[in-house]
Amino acid sequence: MAANLELRSQSCLSSRQGRPEPPTGLDSLEQRIWRDVVDALPAHWLDPAGQLILRRLVAQAAISERREARLRQLRAQDQDGGEDADALAALHGVSAKTVAYLLGQLRATPRSRIVPRAAGPQFEQAPKLRPWEIKARA
Repeated sequence: MAANLELRSQSCLSSRQGRPEPPTGLDSLEQRIWRDVVDALPAHWLDPAGQLILRRLVAQAAISERREARLRQLRAQDQDGGEDADALAALHGVSAKTVAYLLGQLRATPRSRIVPRAAGPQFEQAPKLRPWEIKARA
């Protein structure tokens, strides 16, 4: 078991110019998603912990894409008004939210890397002392 884990982690760490290759065991859709996300990030952005998050992200994104394709198929057949389509749409929404959350955790979206304008002045006005440096008045 430990040898299997070690081999799996080594395959994640081999990289092309600081961009890890998809681990073995991912299907073609998951490999494409992995490469799309990795290529959108700066080189050397993903450490081994980030690659674990990316692996979960890839699985959820693949599920989401398959559900989306099925919803489009139902819509093309004019069968998107039933309970099955509604349930599939709800499941797709859940997986899409999970993908968005995991992308944010990896700081892979522009919004997750940029400080909002309103935070700039508040950050500059923040007290210079950290809470543990504040001393009681004698």
